[in-house]
Amino acid sequence: MKKVKRLSASITTIFALTAVLSACGTEKVSEAPKASDAPKVTEAAAKPKDKIKMKEFDWLEPENKGINIQKDLLAEFNARTDVNATFEVSHLPSTAFYPKLNAQIAGNEAPDVFTLHAAGKLKTYADSGKVLALNEYLDKDPAWKDRFISGAFNLLTFNDKIYGVPVNFAAATMYYNKDIFKKYNLEVPKTYDELKHVIDVLVKNKVTPIAMGAKDAWVSALFSEFVANRIGGDAPFNALMEGKGTWLDPSYIETGRVLQELTKMKAFPEGFLSIDNSAMTSMFQNGQAAMMVTGSWAINTLVNTDSKVKDVVGIAKFPTFPNGKGDIDTWLGQPAFNLVISSTAKDKEAAVKYLKVWSEDKTQKRVGEEQGDIPATKVTLDPAKVPALSKELKDQMSTMKGMFIFYDVGLGAKIGDEYNNTIQSILAGKSPEDAFKSLQAYTEKNR
Repeated sequence: MKKVKRLSASITTIFALTAVLSACGTEKVSEAPKASDAPKVTEAAAKPKDKIKMKEFDWLEPENKGINIQKDLLAEFNARTDVNATFEVSHLPSTAFYPKLNAQIAGNEAPDVFTLHAAGKLKTYADSGKVLALNEYLDKDPAWKDRFISGAFNLLTFNDKIYGVPVNFAAATMYYNKDIFKKYNLEVPKTYDELKHVIDVLVKNKVTPIAMGAKDAWVSALFSEFVANRIGGDAPFNALMEGKGTWLDPSYIETGRVLQELTKMKAFPEGFLSIDNSAMTSMFQNGQAAMMVTGSWAINTLVNTDSKVKDVVGIAKFPTFPNGKGDIDTWLGQPAFNLVISSTAKDKEAAVKYLKVWSEDKTQKRVGEEQGDIPATKVTLDPAKVPALSKELKDQMSTMKGMFIFYDVGLGAKIGDEYNNTIQSILAGKSPEDAFKSLQAYTEKNR
């Protein structure tokens, strides 16, 4: 399932907490003093103060390496003497996560800290007052706030209030085969006109320009989301997420036309409507296409020992369009694992300290080096422990001016999946005007 892949996706870097496990040494024990020599204490004073027991809910699956990081983090945090609280964590299956979370909140038993998806999903909880705004705590500790990469809070902020702390990111990008580009004296395209030139040269030389697997509707939708943002900027989609926009915005109609233009140019492989994501990735991995647009989750596959492009694959930002409102340094993706604090948390200060641990360098290093994700902070990773391709992606994202979310995540499965199907229909030949008119009617009915 795409969203799960995106969450695990991966480019290089999310921090890693090197767990500090305390080692108990043996000490020489002196002769015990006589009972008569011991000071008299009351029973209350003799009993150590019990720590507040707090809960966290998240969606980490058993195979996710983040569980090991979290286990070490918890052991260290719960042993701290400067925090009067301990945490225990419940890992819920992704399909059961939101129903369970909502039931707990409705029963006034909300976990103190929990994970949420960004954008529209988080906004629902923020608008209903279920999660705590973090501005006060971030402003009190500017060094904490400054740890994060540029734009890290964009999809976690509503009405100038920050409601979540990202731990890692999933991002989409354009991969290209350096050998193929070198063979045909091609430059990495930075504009749509340059992209079309590259496509023309490759087609003339019987090379598939862009690997595409539109059988999985989300794959072609992801590509289209880049196009739409480069043409119309952030405003059209932001308006849709706020329930005010329309799919009849000129930027979406133009996006449909661009997709059909690329199809006519033979930018995509023959029969791409029947090729799935796995076959698309294999095509690029085997050197059978010059470019591919997909997420960071593909990196581990592309650098595997059996990959024919492991030493020649590069990363490029998606091109801009003539008179387009979008910026080449705006990325498609999402802060994938976000921690929020319940507005009813038993100890909000302790919860903030818990979130801070996830942002420390040692944790973020492990996220990037062990978990293989994109860290949310500016942490420096050990090049020997991460793929060079992951480092390249992280370096390119360091100048990020903003991030827009995968449409089917931001809008939710119902409308988001219908958008995916709409793009599929346009690639199959339906007019962009008719396709988006139908999507607009569907959205108004199901919004």
